[in-house]
Order: sequence, then C-alpha cells, then structure tokens
Amino acid sequence: MKEIIFPQKRELKGPPNIKKNGIIYPCGSEMSVFVHNGRLKYLVNHWQDFANNIGTATVGDYETRKECKPFGGESGFYSMYYENGTTYVFGTNKNNVWLYTSKDLENWTEGRIVLTFPENFKLFNTAVCKGDDGYRIAVECGYEKDKNGKSMPNEYIGNGFTEFFAKSEDLENWELFPFENAYTPQRYNACPAMEFCDGYYYMICLEELPALRYAPYIYRTKDFETWEIGFYNPLFVPSLEDLSPKKGVEIPQEMLDECFCHLNTNNSDIDLCEFEGKTYIFYCNGNQGNTWGGLYCEAIYDGPLAEFLKRNFE
Repeated sequence: MKEIIFPQKRELKGPPNIKKNGIIYPCGSEMSVFVHNGRLKYLVNHWQDFANNIGTATVGDYETRKECKPFGGESGFYSMYYENGTTYVFGTNKNNVWLYTSKDLENWTEGRIVLTFPENFKLFNTAVCKGDDGYRIAVECGYEKDKNGKSMPNEYIGNGFTEFFAKSEDLENWELFPFENAYTPQRYNACPAMEFCDGYYYMICLEELPALRYAPYIYRTKDFETWEIGFYNPLFVPSLEDLSPKKGVEIPQEMLDECFCHLNTNNSDIDLCEFEGKTYIFYCNGNQGNTWGGLYCEAIYDGPLAEFLKRNFE
C-alpha cells in the first residue's frame, strides 16, 4: 500500500463549500442515504445487541419520515446499494458479511452470508459501489476477541480499525483482495463510504485526531494499491452546527439536552448521495461513545456528487 500525500500542484481551486444543516434524525446509529424512484430515502440501524452486532434495519422517506417494517436481525451495521430497481442491504456479524435484497422496500429476502473473513477478524461497517469492471466492497475490520475476552493476533489490522476490500460481478459472490491491500494499518481508519467516478474509487473514512477528536478524510485510488490523499482533509470537523436540529426537524427535547451535556468531538459514519443536483451528506455527531453516542446530522454540497468528489483533489 502506497500513499501520495503531497502531490505537486501549481494552482489549487480550494476546498468544496460544505454547509452543515444540523440534526436530522434522533438516532446515533449508522444511516445510509439514497435515491429510490425519484425520492430521497434513508436506511437506519436499530440495535438490539450492539456488543454482538445484532440489530434490524428500516428504510424511511426523507420528506415524510414514513418507515417500512424492520428487516434483518442476524447482523448489524447495515449499509445499502441501489441499482435497477433492487435495493441491496449489507450487514455484518462476527467475521461474516450478510446480504438482504428488496424490490419494493417492504418485502425483503432472508439474510444470507455472501463473504467470510478469517475468525480473527471482527467486521463492522461496509460500503459498496460499482466501477468499470464490477463491484467493490470496503469492509471495516477490527480485532476479534477469544473466549477469554482477549484480542486475537492479526498482523493486518492496524490502529483500531482498518479497511479491507473485495470484488464481485453480481453483488452476491465476492472475492477478497490480498490483505496486504488493506487501507490503512498505519492509522485509525473506520466507517467507510465509497463512490466511483471517472476511473477512481473515492473513499471517505473516519480518522482519529489527537485528544480523542474524530473527523472524516477523503482518499481515492485506481487499483487499491496506491492511494491519493485529498488536499483539504479533513472534510469538516465537529462544530456547534452539530448540536441543533435542522430547521423544520423535530427532535425530542431530552435528546437535545443530552447534546449539551457532553463534548462533541466526532463527525463519523458518513454516507452521501446526489439528489436534485445537490450532494447530501449524512454523519453522526457525539464523542464515539466515550460518554455520548450522538445523533445524525446533515450537510450539503451545492453541486453534483462527481463535482464534490473531484473538487477535493483540485
């Protein structure tokens, strides 16, 4: 794995202008955002047993907030990919990646395991996108623990969490990349989002800054061997805008009170999509569960997704 951190550049356009809008959902769990039949939708996790990665998921309408019946239950850390009328939802449990599919967002197939890692891997968040030659999945991995509660040895995982990759032609049969392609064991690297644009796979992950601060960084690669680091990282940092509801959004007062009882040090678990010419970015505030799990917030880039991705490298 090679990183290009300081590329030579004669002239820079400057960072993309990202506007934070505030809290949009009373949940500190993972959320995905996507467009389905011309409407903006979201996928949200509902934890039942966080320690063992067990929960359910629901899909909701961004405008009406009407949600479908829960599905899943064998895994957690749900994320989604939508294509040609089918919604694919991926979850993880222990060392397995699970898949659920639906044509109508109401009726879901039973979960099935589509990718398995060795037993000394514990899987968390995933992200899927389509490139020029099939699909790619990024899988956030940490250390699995043995029956005595001690972390099993794993030479490929670095500081806390590391991203591993696989490829597929049909979203159901996956082939792992060599573990040496992991990104990046040199630093804390968690909760991926991934998009493909003009020959590059763009990935946004959470990095740990000094003094328990967490912020999203963007990178891109063509081959999953050499990675370019975005010029203007981090994309944004924790701020006061993370602690108030978006205009028109109602959040229970006890949750808002909780926001101001703790230090907000985290902007994590990003997902993003393009809708009506704008790039919608969902992210979680809080402090990584040290004292407060957090709530979900929204930010907007006033332009297409492809423009937003490339602007970080211009």
